[in-house]
Amino acid sequence: MLSGVVNDNIINRRYRLLTDTEDLIAISTPDRVRKYVNRAYSVFFNKSESDLVGTSFIDDFPLEKKKFYGEFISQMTPANPTIFTLQKSGNPGNEKWIHWKENGIYDDDGNLAEILTVGRNVDDIINARQQKEEAVTLLKAYREAIDTNVICSITDEKGIIRYANKRFCEVSKYSAEELIGRSHNIINSGFHPREFFVEMWQTILSGTMWQGEIRNKAKDDSIYWVKTVIIPINNPNKQINSFLSLRILITKNKEQEEERSRYLKSLENMLFMVSHELRQPITKCMGLLNILEESKPDDIDEYNEMVRHLMQSANELDNYSRKMNDYLQENKDFSNRIKQ
Repeated sequence: MLSGVVNDNIINRRYRLLTDTEDLIAISTPDRVRKYVNRAYSVFFNKSESDLVGTSFIDDFPLEKKKFYGEFISQMTPANPTIFTLQKSGNPGNEKWIHWKENGIYDDDGNLAEILTVGRNVDDIINARQQKEEAVTLLKAYREAIDTNVICSITDEKGIIRYANKRFCEVSKYSAEELIGRSHNIINSGFHPREFFVEMWQTILSGTMWQGEIRNKAKDDSIYWVKTVIIPINNPNKQINSFLSLRILITKNKEQEEERSRYLKSLENMLFMVSHELRQPITKCMGLLNILEESKPDDIDEYNEMVRHLMQSANELDNYSRKMNDYLQENKDFSNRIKQ
């Protein structure tokens, strides 16, 4: 009598496990007519147990999916009674990724008697995986974009390079192996004073982002300019443990600035020449002409001397005008670039 009670309790517990589990459980005939579904199965398909039991498992499948499922079930054998599939299931508009486990139950003669189906909702897992894959793809795209356009490096708290991207190597002419383990002194051009880098280090060690323009020297001694942003990175204890440096090549901009500077300097020189070299012979000519206009000198020698001075001043003006013309021709390219 006690044994029967125990067996009934065990059966009830097994039944409660089937009904209370979150897994979707169904038992069907070999031709896929449902004989039993648990509560989770009913809730998932938003139908009552009575609406589901006695209906075909594949009634609502499109033709292509029915064909796939038939081929899928045909893989089940007494020697291999369990097969798995991952597919979207559920009511239209509310489908989820379900991992299905189909268990064939065979009689003593090896005939398929019924199929136990267990489905587990893995929609969150699949979506998370897809989001991760999308994020990885996006990060790869970002990295490719950065490697193409931005010079990037990561250093430790002492300024030793731990990472150098492809663009850094291309511009500096150093390989990643040559850069990693070294400081950025390897590309120091010697252009900036020591105080420039002291101020930079004081800024980033205080946890503040630093930005500025730096002139560097590549491995082949060529000079290049970069607009730089250095960002301190903290560890979980909010202590700085590395620095991220992002740089954009601005060499052409700096060269244009230098050309503008040279052009402006040339204009200053031209104005100096006009104010000093040109005005002197003009003033001399004007003075002599005023004297001649007021009275013709009685002394022919004095008159000839004036003429000689006038001719000398005229020659000086002619030479200067030629000089000015050559000067303007030399600076014509600067002028065109400034206009652009």
